[in-house]
Amino acid sequence: MRLPKGTFDGTINQIIDSAKYLHLKGNKNLFQIFLEKLSNLLNKPFTKETSHSTFSTNTTQNTFILLLILSLAALIFYLMKQNSHGSIMHSKIIYGETIDEETTYDGLYKKAIQCEEEKNYKDAVRLHFISILIVMNEKSLCFLDDSKTNYEMLKVLKNKKFKGMHIFKSIGDYFQYIWYGDKQIHQEQFSCYKDQITNLVMEVHHYHEKT
Repeated sequence: MRLPKGTFDGTINQIIDSAKYLHLKGNKNLFQIFLEKLSNLLNKPFTKETSHSTFSTNTTQNTFILLLILSLAALIFYLMKQNSHGSIMHSKIIYGETIDEETTYDGLYKKAIQCEEEKNYKDAVRLHFISILIVMNEKSLCFLDDSKTNYEMLKVLKNKKFKGMHIFKSIGDYFQYIWYGDKQIHQEQFSCYKDQITNLVMEVHHYHEKT
């Protein structure tokens, strides 16, 4: 049995070009080498002597192809896992803010400053909190999931030996109080909160996960 090379290459290219596996293009060299070797093996005809082996030619070929397909699936899964770590793959809503691959700390910080200038301190608190989550997500300190409680996030930070966990607790508790308690916030309170945010950002930048 011989798989037409054009059919094989076309199928693989469709998989790689799909949105689901678009990030695999960054690993093109390694992946391309694997695909070329796989294509060569699948297109290599088996000799007649193979038919005299313990298993029949068809059984051997089918088993061999199945193993190669499983290997390919395992490689795709591994590369997806490597590229998804700490990244934002899809658009989601976090505390009323749409977050996607274009969202950055700087962008949210600018929006927070604009709210501050308009004396909209409640939204400024919200945006500052989301912005710090973005930075912490990039450092693999937490994940962008507003279903997680402060207690759950603090457990993660403690396990990672993050020195700024107490600052995060203070900021997180205050944000929960303002956001879910629908409380008003004044300029003096906001200034203290903003100072804590600045201190936490510095702690995050200085953090290096031990491997």
